[in-house]
Amino acid sequence: MKRLLPLIVISLVAGVGLGAALGYYDARPWAFHVTPSATPQPVDEPQSDAAPADGPRAVVDESTFHFDKMERGTKMRHEFEIRNTGEATLSIDYVSHTCKCTKVELNGKEVEPGAEIDVAPGDSAVAALEWEAKTAAGPFRHGGTFNTNDPAHSRIELIVEGDVVESTTLQPPLLRFEAVPVAETGTAEILVVAYMEPEVVIESYEFDDPDFAARTTVTVEPVAKEDLPEDASAAARVRVEYHPNGVIGQFFSGLHLKTNLKKAPELVVPAFVLVRGEVSIYGVGWTRERGVLRMPTISAQSGGEVDLLVNVRGDLAAQGELQIAEVSPEPLQAELGAPKQLRGELRQYPLKVSIPKGARPMVRMGEDHGGDGLIVLKSTVPDAPEFRMRVQFRVTP
Repeated sequence: MKRLLPLIVISLVAGVGLGAALGYYDARPWAFHVTPSATPQPVDEPQSDAAPADGPRAVVDESTFHFDKMERGTKMRHEFEIRNTGEATLSIDYVSHTCKCTKVELNGKEVEPGAEIDVAPGDSAVAALEWEAKTAAGPFRHGGTFNTNDPAHSRIELIVEGDVVESTTLQPPLLRFEAVPVAETGTAEILVVAYMEPEVVIESYEFDDPDFAARTTVTVEPVAKEDLPEDASAAARVRVEYHPNGVIGQFFSGLHLKTNLKKAPELVVPAFVLVRGEVSIYGVGWTRERGVLRMPTISAQSGGEVDLLVNVRGDLAAQGELQIAEVSPEPLQAELGAPKQLRGELRQYPLKVSIPKGARPMVRMGEDHGGDGLIVLKSTVPDAPEFRMRVQFRVTP
């Protein structure tokens, strides 16, 4: 036992060092576990006894794709083949991805977590990953996790990794509008800058969110040589006007730019806008600058709630009543209490946001964590602005 103890200590120290060497990638709470190994494994280490001879058998010849280098803001795609070399039907269940920048397809169809497909004995399935390099230049590592009914390989993790580089830059890297009054128009712009090519042409553009796109006007123009950033060979200016159209809140979308640039044929620009009006919210967990309510972690066994105050000013306070127009997803709930008239043109409503006891476990914690919840408040005054508030929450069992 005395001779064995030093060996155990040495092994533990070596394991910790190796784990630290692999810790360069963007760690996230829900990210998959990768077995520390110099050679990528086709599938995870067996998690139970070997599969019966007459059962399904999942085989992935290469579960990690090394893409070398890609331009920041561009997209790439890779297909992985999952073969069934067993004698029974193989079931594949898509569990999760590590980032919303990664899209997952099964047999050519885009899928969300929970999607399942079956693979007959001797056949194969194609799992495709498409990803956007939204991060700054540096190492990139993301992927998707799948469960199977092969007892020997019940979990498969498909990984893409490489480095994000820049020979084309976005200055600034995103479209961020200053706080825009609901009755006015906001403006933001970026430069698409090339350091190697003689011309930058924006061939087309498209927003992810059709509602966001409907509120914008986009203009594109070349940048004169004397106005180019230092060391740049060419650039194009993209200017976006945002028209609130009577909607208060924070909104965001990706702006996809197709260009003539050989190394950056498609760029993705994040766009953020905060629209302000006569409705404002106060309370613990509410961040005005982001337009987000972040609730504390809630147990499904007890439920939970957050109390806020909603102030309504001007004509909305004097002439109409505030109502809840929309709440999503279930089990998120919202309830407005009786208002108090604080002064002539200021009315205050208590707002209770809650998750009931017995709600199913779920996560709505932003773009990379299932998206956000949504509460829409609207006045009974005709043509009055509506207020959209995003809600982030986590329900545990």
